[in-house]
Amino acid sequence: MRRSEVIFIAVVVAAIAAGILFDATVPSGAQEEVQMDAGRFVSTGWYCPVPPGEDVDATMATGNLGTSALGLRRSAIGGTAQSAVDQASIEARTTGNKLVGDFGVSESTGLVEAFGGNNTTSLMVLVNGRGVASSRCSAQPASRWLFATGSTARGDGHYLLISNPFREEAVVRARLMTPEDDVVPARLKDLVIRPFSQSAVYLSDYLQEAASFGIEVTASRGRVVVSRYSNVNSGGGKGISLDVGAQAPSSEWVFAGGEVPSDGEESIVLVNPGSREALVGMVFMTDEERTAPPDLAEIAVPAGRQVVVKVSDHLPRGTSYGVEVNSTNDVPVMAERRTAGIVDKNRSYESTFGVSGPAGRWTVPVGSPSGGDPSIAMVNTGQTATTVKVTLLTEAGESAPSELSSLTVEPGRKLVVDLKPHIRRGLATAVVEADRPVLAVESQLVLVGTFVDYASTPGQVLR
Repeated sequence: MRRSEVIFIAVVVAAIAAGILFDATVPSGAQEEVQMDAGRFVSTGWYCPVPPGEDVDATMATGNLGTSALGLRRSAIGGTAQSAVDQASIEARTTGNKLVGDFGVSESTGLVEAFGGNNTTSLMVLVNGRGVASSRCSAQPASRWLFATGSTARGDGHYLLISNPFREEAVVRARLMTPEDDVVPARLKDLVIRPFSQSAVYLSDYLQEAASFGIEVTASRGRVVVSRYSNVNSGGGKGISLDVGAQAPSSEWVFAGGEVPSDGEESIVLVNPGSREALVGMVFMTDEERTAPPDLAEIAVPAGRQVVVKVSDHLPRGTSYGVEVNSTNDVPVMAERRTAGIVDKNRSYESTFGVSGPAGRWTVPVGSPSGGDPSIAMVNTGQTATTVKVTLLTEAGESAPSELSSLTVEPGRKLVVDLKPHIRRGLATAVVEADRPVLAVESQLVLVGTFVDYASTPGQVLR
């Protein structure tokens, strides 16, 4: 028997002894904040909704952040059933990958149960001829999910992927918030999601020719996991985007990545799902300065409405930037960055969440099975410089390049770290550690050839 198998068996025995129970063999959920070196036995469940389609290639990447081997039970749900379970173990400080298509389940959500250490899981999707998307996986089903942007304009295909990983059916409703209106389409008031299933809700079937709106999904029965999948060929952009929603609005959002395209448009999209008007201010951070345009000091976002801020109205085209979004009257909002145009010479569509505030330690997925140009963007929201170390957890093991061990990010500035010399091909997990809790982090990927597109993923805080 191999050493990894012995370790895996020992871990499972420990899990049983600890009395860790799972609901119908499906992950019961854990906090979104990943715990590192907590000194206790940990089990974590991850849910990864996958877009439908035969040409979709989706890979779950699990990073083992701990110092001992990690036991995994991976599977998928779809239809009304769960697939067979794949059992494996991955060594300390490495990343293990698994194709969701290996489970042979269509309209599926990939599941990862991890035993014995601190970990994180993300999803990389490649669609032949369409593009690339990198999504976080959710560690917690919930009764509320929020997105700042969606569209049913001609050429825009926006889907809600609603996953119910439990034995009981769930009932959900979807609320759409445009710049002018706040509506719940009649056929989205009581949408039934069957047990062990994922439903793809094509928004154009429910709201015709709406250029932009925010989305709130609430469950009146059960708990679900909701992702938004976008397949766009309009407005100067062509590409795909995928990510799980947020479970609550926030009074602060920070976006580390951003570049005003030379052709097309990049916007910060705000949605207020509450009952009071929000007043929002924005501060931009480039590699040279921190700037706060006076006309963005107090943006009014009415209750139940969406507001779109075009970045090219405030920064020159070609500018690489980060942005801090703050509610000045403490009414929480949703915020996303939306890109349709040319990014790094690639025609792209992307919609990206920010992070709800700076921190000192982050994890973020990097790289691609198809190679490309991976990088990490980071901004320092503080008043003094911070020193940053980047460690890469690959399938082959841990890598701590000396040139990434002592990076300096000046206050109010943005730094982009090129990872191409360190990750030629394959999915990896980056651990980003700063000496001050002032950093926001986002991974970025540019692909050419078959998957001409751009993808970005917000970081996940390490406590």
